[in-house]
Amino acid sequence: MKGKKTMTHASQADELREKYYHSMGAALTEEGNLEEAVVFFQKAIDIHDTPYAWHGLARALSDAGDAAGAVGAMTRAIKLAPGIPEYYHERGIFLKALGRPDLADDDTKKAICLDRNYERIDTIKWAARVVGQVFPGASTQADGEVRSRELRDILDRIKRGAQHMEDLFHKPSCPVAACPAYCCHFTGKLLLHGVTVGPWKLRNLREHLNEKGPSGEYPLEIFPLVQTEHSDSLFPPADIMMQQGAACVIFPRQKDSVLGGDLARDIPKGQDYRTLMWISENAKPCIFLADAKCSIYDVGGDPSLDSCASFLCMTGFVFVVLKYLGLLDEEAAAAKTMAELNAIAVDALIILARDVYGSEEAKACARAVAQELTCAIEEDRANNDASRDAAIENYSLLKSRHDSLIERLIATGGQKIINLFISRGE
Repeated sequence: MKGKKTMTHASQADELREKYYHSMGAALTEEGNLEEAVVFFQKAIDIHDTPYAWHGLARALSDAGDAAGAVGAMTRAIKLAPGIPEYYHERGIFLKALGRPDLADDDTKKAICLDRNYERIDTIKWAARVVGQVFPGASTQADGEVRSRELRDILDRIKRGAQHMEDLFHKPSCPVAACPAYCCHFTGKLLLHGVTVGPWKLRNLREHLNEKGPSGEYPLEIFPLVQTEHSDSLFPPADIMMQQGAACVIFPRQKDSVLGGDLARDIPKGQDYRTLMWISENAKPCIFLADAKCSIYDVGGDPSLDSCASFLCMTGFVFVVLKYLGLLDEEAAAAKTMAELNAIAVDALIILARDVYGSEEAKACARAVAQELTCAIEEDRANNDASRDAAIENYSLLKSRHDSLIERLIATGGQKIINLFISRGE
């Protein structure tokens, strides 16, 4: 038994090393350090021959100008996971770069065959970027102090508004009632997906479990980090604790049941419309999942676990936005299947981007507001009080016009979104 446990820990240590190399490859690709990114992806593949590592390698090679290498790497990803539409879509892009539009068209058709939304994938990704920049959104703040009290008040209001939006999307309560909590199902132990219990939550959780009394197997597992390299990069430092003299992390166990093929057909996409690779028909739920909800969500007054609570799939993200805007008919949504809700989310996302936040009128108005605020700050720092006050007055006028415009566009677009709940499924 002791030997078996050691082998299990060694295997998990290998999987964590693979995760580290893969995440480093992805980060280096984003930074443009493509040569190093390729090295890290290859190290990940040497440990485990996974489709997502080959996919990452393909993207790094493509960015480096090696279209042929990218096609080869993506072909391997497709062989390992033939049901992932974005792999065909991206290989089609690489094939076009190689001057093979005929083969590229075949891949495009295959992606659409797997997911009809790939007929409009560029629009979906654009819409996700547009709406994602608004929610939760970044605050517009000046670096350093400004002299004008009125200008300080404006900047403080902007900061408070941004913080309110940040709070709304930090550990949100997902309003998709029909969802069986896909995001609480994991292929492999939760440890391997970064789901760990921090010391504050652990203390409150132990008190909660003691109050409930024993009920079957203890719900937490301990993983010693003695064989694990780069643990500080893999886990939040605060979640690494000492147990019996050894550094370790603590994470929830999983139930024995699996998601199953029927439910797996309707797994939502990520916010960038990518496949959520950790969820499959063989994924097992977290032991704290009960009636499609986290049973320890508010234990200790701290919403859920830091490592998983802020996650929203595309459907969940859109529905949180709709609820915030007052456009979610929860009763109508409750009558829909998960497949219908996934489809509604995509259509609603496009409406919000095309008709509201990404419309030319809204973008021009937002630019004018931002430019006038920047002007006011610059004039304040240059001690040009008269010019600053004029810019503040113009800013206030433009901001009022912008807010009225967005309100009007939301009302118009909102009716289209409300109609989605009526038309879908009929």
